[in-house]
Amino acid sequence: MFFFVTFFYNMTIILKEGVTKKSMYNIELNELFSHVKPIIFKLMRSYFIQLWETDDWLQEGRLVLYNLIESNPELRNNQKKLFVYFKTKFSSHIKDTIRHQESFKRKLNRLPYQEISEVSHRIPEKGLVLDDFVAYQSIIEELKPYLTTKEKSQFKALLRGERFSGRKSLLRKLKPFFIDFQ
Repeated sequence: MFFFVTFFYNMTIILKEGVTKKSMYNIELNELFSHVKPIIFKLMRSYFIQLWETDDWLQEGRLVLYNLIESNPELRNNQKKLFVYFKTKFSSHIKDTIRHQESFKRKLNRLPYQEISEVSHRIPEKGLVLDDFVAYQSIIEELKPYLTTKEKSQFKALLRGERFSGRKSLLRKLKPFFIDFQ
């Protein structure tokens, strides 16, 4: 019983059950691939495909080269023609992939987006939200008439984060005004 199995990277051909042979085709394909790698890298700089890394680009380049050699075996002997054919075929393949990626139906295949509007109040933020800031400023304005001149200067030092004598007593006096901000 004869059957043929081709593994892409290995290019091992099984001729009979249990008998394997390395193909000369593998060596030739790897050599041709090393010649067309610069084309792949150039196109990689020109186009962006989501979630593709360098290995993905190289794998797609190998596949396109393999299919090109299978459909046009005469390209093995003519490198100039191979370069032109490969560049055209590979750039078309990349453009098709980008078209596939950008199509309206495939918009859901993009990186995950989560709607957070319902739980945004649980996300910690630096500083105060605008309405809290306005309420804070209005409390400070209401507080000023209740403070003496010395307490006002201590309060300004407190806002700057400075340390001073009488800090604890000032904080105790201000605590009822800022009960909503705990």
